[in-house]
Amino acid sequence: MTDEKRGGDYVYEALVDAGVDLLVGIPGTQTLPLDRTVVERDEMTYVMARHETAVPHVAWGYYESGGGVAATLTVPGPGDTNAMHGLKNALEDCVPVLHVSADVNPEDRGRGPIHEIEADTFDNAVKENVTVETALELPAELARGVATALEPPYGPVRLGVPSRILDESFRAPAAEVSPERTRWDTDPDVDAAVRALADAERPVVYVGGGARRSPGGPEAVRALAADLDAPVIASYKGKGVFPEDDPRFLGVTGSHAPEGARRVLDRADVVIALGTDFDGVTTAGWSLPMGDRLIHVTLDSAAVDASYEADVVVLADVADAVATIRADLDGANGWNGGDVASAVREEYRESLAARGLFEDEAPLNTPGVLDGVRESIPRDAVVTVDVGGFRLWAMQAFPAYEPDAFVAAGSWAGMGVGLPAAVGARFANPDRPVVCLTGDGGLMMCVHELHTAAEYDLDVTVVVSNNADYGVISKSPKIERYTEGHRFTWKSPDFAAVAEGFGCRGTRVESLDGLRAALADAVGRDGPDLIDVPIETDEPSAAQAADYESTLDLP
Repeated sequence: MTDEKRGGDYVYEALVDAGVDLLVGIPGTQTLPLDRTVVERDEMTYVMARHETAVPHVAWGYYESGGGVAATLTVPGPGDTNAMHGLKNALEDCVPVLHVSADVNPEDRGRGPIHEIEADTFDNAVKENVTVETALELPAELARGVATALEPPYGPVRLGVPSRILDESFRAPAAEVSPERTRWDTDPDVDAAVRALADAERPVVYVGGGARRSPGGPEAVRALAADLDAPVIASYKGKGVFPEDDPRFLGVTGSHAPEGARRVLDRADVVIALGTDFDGVTTAGWSLPMGDRLIHVTLDSAAVDASYEADVVVLADVADAVATIRADLDGANGWNGGDVASAVREEYRESLAARGLFEDEAPLNTPGVLDGVRESIPRDAVVTVDVGGFRLWAMQAFPAYEPDAFVAAGSWAGMGVGLPAAVGARFANPDRPVVCLTGDGGLMMCVHELHTAAEYDLDVTVVVSNNADYGVISKSPKIERYTEGHRFTWKSPDFAAVAEGFGCRGTRVESLDGLRAALADAVGRDGPDLIDVPIETDEPSAAQAADYESTLDLP
């Protein structure tokens, strides 16, 4: 047995031992025993958000931008359910978050205490839902939860610790947990992958989130693409793994994938997909072609043949699998991937320019704004992106160069993530500029976190693409069918004034030159800034703009 100590100390020390140095939460009556421990000790930074929906998004942004695993803390019931959105996003993105719920005391369950909710409510929103029943089992359950969160594939774990146990002092035995992990014999499958790639004349590398998570994954992807001389296409979570100023970069998958990129996938004789589950969002409802033959490298056996039937399956970490494949791959017959991908990208930009989407005329269009932002911020700036029509444009028209410099949600696609992610990214990167790209709809779902940015005097720049519209909905082909053309537009608030009210600097710009100047000022000074950019409400969606006639002469 250890010496007697409070339950809050057990939790705190388990988190610190797991490498957690940031805890995000909102204090409540039930959380105060752990809040007290965090305040009394100095191994961990405490960030107080303004709404529980933002709490896990801050932790998510912290991890995605290279800050390591963060912990979150809420009251049960309303706190937990508000946080569930962000926890599910972390689950879909394979982000480890250690979520502590100051749970209802076991002896009070079923008697209607404040904030009571059934513990199994969270079973499908997290990788594992750990509910502590007694003080003696607290260290063992904490160890189990931490081990589960940090075992690939990563994911969030909810630690339901009753408030009474957090406050009590007791002795409990230490515990070690060895989580189960299946390791597959991949030798025959790697051999088959090598043979397919060696014979391929038109290979394509498809990069998913597993390449982002894999230690050494980005380097492995770049090396394999060079060996094969293959075009590289990325899923939403794969964006940034392969530098987009490399001529082999083809684009990002989804409904907005350039028509030329779709043609390349269709023309490919072998597609090697690295660390993806082929979710419906990033495959445009599973409509994207995947070549004549598909090699699927994944750690998740449940993803095999769930969406696309693979000819070769390698159940392994991306970096490990690629290293083994490359060791046995003696030459390849690539189709000059740089020329193929560059031609696709050039044709795509020309199609956007033909629509006038880069012109410096008010109201501006999103592609021109994204160009202006990219030109005006440092290459190593961390960029977080909210969900909505603006995100779809950013996937194609905003170049990313490193995985920890581009933070965007995957298939969960819940709005209100961009600003809290930027708060987390700034804590993770105190010496790098942090820019949040958001639409007005997404910002309205998390605008309260401007106050968090102001309270902590964070150097965060928020660029609001303000089209006064839920553009994804209003531009959906279903809009006529269901609403007879009714648009879900509104009169946007004065975001610059709102920002000023929260204690940030607010600026409204109506030209690309004005945007560049405002960004130069914002990125070059301390404290949070918001730049409100009016956008043409009737500009095409990213999917509409990608639907052009491709005339490329592909090999």
